[in-house]
Amino acid sequence: MSVMTVTDELVQRAMWFKVFSLLFRYPNEETFELLKDGVSELPVEVLSTEMRPNAELFKRAVAGASSDKITQEYSNLFTGAGLCRVNENDYEKLSFSMTEKLADVAGFYNAFGFEVRDDVGERPDFIGAELDFINLLLLKQAYAVKSEWTVQAQISADALTSFIESHFVNWVLKLCYALKELSNEGSVYSAASDALAAMVDSENNRLTQSSK
Repeated sequence: MSVMTVTDELVQRAMWFKVFSLLFRYPNEETFELLKDGVSELPVEVLSTEMRPNAELFKRAVAGASSDKITQEYSNLFTGAGLCRVNENDYEKLSFSMTEKLADVAGFYNAFGFEVRDDVGERPDFIGAELDFINLLLLKQAYAVKSEWTVQAQISADALTSFIESHFVNWVLKLCYALKELSNEGSVYSAASDALAAMVDSENNRLTQSSK
């Protein structure tokens, strides 16, 4: 059994964040195919033992879902009246003004050349964008570690810590709770809410351990 390297761990964590980001974008044909392919390759080895049952349920739910099923679930949850809100400011209105929070998120993105999909009206604090940005930071850190670029690796690691503390753990668990309440039992998004909540807890635990 091979030992997981630091680079392997970073890349595998990035894979999970990328797949989660796809769930919050409209499941057109391209997104659906990327989601299916991504889920089939998701590694559970990088996850803690406690996380793996939720992760496996999520993988099976997506693998067994048709395009029509996911599209219907997505539409019921996120379109029209927008029962389930998917922007950070919808959950953290009292901590910053909307303008300040969006500017802070955008500042992180600009520092690493990350662009929000303005063509489809995404906001910087959209959950899909934030998940994609974490994916990017993990991949940048992995590349720097593999290349033995110590300074660059630390820059990405520090940015990841700061972003997760400021713009991730404080509101995504609330989103997961809302998603669980609004989705049907046994659905793809019900399973996703449990898996994403476990991932948030895992990342929060990493921050706690690294600060000791």
